[in-house]
Amino acid sequence: MISQIIFLLSGFLINSGLARLLQPIDYGTFGLIMSILVIVELFVITGIPEAIQKYGGENPEAMSKLISKTLPWQIAYAVAVFGAFWLIAPVISKIFGDSNLTFYLRIAGIDIVIYGLYKYFLGVQNGLHRFVHYTILGITYSLSKLAAILGLVWLGFSITGALIGNIIGSILALILALAFSRIAKTDAEPEPQSYLSFVIQNVFYFVGLNLFFSIDLWFVKYYLSGASVGHYVSAGVLAKLTYLLSVALSAVLLPSLARTIRLQQETRTRDLIKDSLRYLLIFLIFINTVVIINAKGIINLFFGEEYLTAAPIVSILIVGLSLITMMAVINTIMIAKNQMKACFVMIVSLLILDAALNTILVPRYGLYGAAIATSAIGLMGTVWGGLYILAEFKTLIFSLSTIRLAGVTFFVFLISNLFNHDKIDVIMNAALVGGVYLLLLWLTKEINAVDLRRLKESLGIS
Repeated sequence: MISQIIFLLSGFLINSGLARLLQPIDYGTFGLIMSILVIVELFVITGIPEAIQKYGGENPEAMSKLISKTLPWQIAYAVAVFGAFWLIAPVISKIFGDSNLTFYLRIAGIDIVIYGLYKYFLGVQNGLHRFVHYTILGITYSLSKLAAILGLVWLGFSITGALIGNIIGSILALILALAFSRIAKTDAEPEPQSYLSFVIQNVFYFVGLNLFFSIDLWFVKYYLSGASVGHYVSAGVLAKLTYLLSVALSAVLLPSLARTIRLQQETRTRDLIKDSLRYLLIFLIFINTVVIINAKGIINLFFGEEYLTAAPIVSILIVGLSLITMMAVINTIMIAKNQMKACFVMIVSLLILDAALNTILVPRYGLYGAAIATSAIGLMGTVWGGLYILAEFKTLIFSLSTIRLAGVTFFVFLISNLFNHDKIDVIMNAALVGGVYLLLLWLTKEINAVDLRRLKESLGIS
């Protein structure tokens, strides 16, 4: 979580800096390029790295043999994806009606191989349960990218500088990841597995999952003007808060659950699921409450007055992406249970519906239509995943905690109306809202002494 908070803050600073250093149209172009790059990079950072986390997490003693089998695949595959992306860049540019995209996409594509290798060795650390190393690598990547991107843009290299800065961040993080990945060779062999089947399903699942964070932007670019794209990018940066911070939970949950399920520790498995989902729900509602109440102030603080029209979009979009975040964590539980096929079917079905909703709503309602489509899909996915968890583990994702959290949130909104939002600094306002929320959780015993003890232990506080 610490690593993801720093990643989030660096992402905010990058987007805030670029929004002020670039024109809205150029900022929108950068956001569009990165949304495409993220989807393409998922082809190289999910399949084999996820296999390392899952199967290495089940049997850390066999990690050295697992690396010797899978690293050559990762290198060859990443180079092949980069080559394909280079060739189809002009086609992508033609689809969006912007010939300038070809040059930018080809520069951005260099990151595919480097970032793919970084994520591979990051997965090694996670599979070995070296969560401190995982954290350090994440922080290094975030801060390196922040300094390189903003530094090059500030020097006058514009979009090109931002894309090269992104590559530099990956290079520095990869160097450190290689230093951390010196592992003593052992004779332990990984259990025979159908790696190829897992990798293929995993790649297409994660590509599909992350399309939910980009497909609405692509429809906005297709149907609306350049300035609207920049405004929607700024709304998306805020709305993705919930997902980016939840990545830490998923990263720890996958190897942990994979091991308890393999060892048939049913009680421990159910406890992991219940606690993880409860903490996730507390966190999601916290972020939603703070952002929705302070949407205008946060947009103005990070992006400037030119982007204030995105404030109401944020309030809709963050709810939708929070629901998709819940769905993603539920799917992590399903993956640990070897139910990748079920996840894949869910994602494909919802993507078809998402495209249909955006096709209908974006031309009619503009940015609002895109945000509504995302929210509707998030709700469907959360319900679908929740029914699976109930059937498979006999555990509800929504329980008495949900009712208490809903009541606390309602009171927080009532209390927030007592504040004069125009006269209170946005950071102070967010702190007040957050403080009231956490205090009410403590008073209603939704947060208890056990939770505080766990937090102290995780931070190494005696």
